[in-house]
Amino acid sequence: MYTAPAAAHHPFFPGKLAADTSVYPVNDPEFIEDIVAGGNEADQDGKSKKKGADKSSKSSTTSTRSRRVTSPTEKLAALTPEEENMISDLKNKNRKAIGIELIAPLQFKYAILLDMPVEMINDSKLLELIDSWYGTKYKYGGDTREGVDCSGFAKAFMSSYYNVELTRRSQDQYKQCTTKVKKKKLIQGDLVFFKTNGSRGGINHVGIFLCNNKFVHASTSSGVIISDLDEEYYKARYAGAGRIVK
Repeated sequence: MYTAPAAAHHPFFPGKLAADTSVYPVNDPEFIEDIVAGGNEADQDGKSKKKGADKSSKSSTTSTRSRRVTSPTEKLAALTPEEENMISDLKNKNRKAIGIELIAPLQFKYAILLDMPVEMINDSKLLELIDSWYGTKYKYGGDTREGVDCSGFAKAFMSSYYNVELTRRSQDQYKQCTTKVKKKKLIQGDLVFFKTNGSRGGINHVGIFLCNNKFVHASTSSGVIISDLDEEYYKARYAGAGRIVK
């Protein structure tokens, strides 16, 4: 059985990785009929978005929730001054209530990026792994922190955190998943796949689902970032998701 760190199943909220009636067999034809060999792993950065798309307005709230990322090209490797002020306000307001001053800076950073309450960001190993890759530039065929593509990042991430060895290409990683998972039943550690060259172009992009509709991946324009499945670009190109159980 696929073994993972104790906090890996749902590091940001309670839950367990258990049998799920929402998953279906890997040989189900959904999502897989258009997979073709030879697809590349480019053009997953949203450059083809139509002009005139609405932009999200910036939030001035001082809660733990920040603005949602509205473009896969928007890079959030560092906190803005506004976000730094949000963190400062949080500390001052909650210091006595939950001892929030003891929470590491990474927890605040990823509470903002994941749009989650900071006290629910509690897996330091996961945060440190993500942060060690965050902002790594995109390099087709790359698999190191000097440069990495989407499948190379997925392979390295899954090996480091879950001790799961993936094949090298995103379309093969899709086939490697032992179960396919419905979008509304995704849990942390599931792989999410996209067809960025059209529905018949085959799967050519992959990311790792985290929580709250967010996934981490290597995009061509911004390198390793966290994006939202409901961003217009990814929502339109979503091809399916899979879970690997040994």
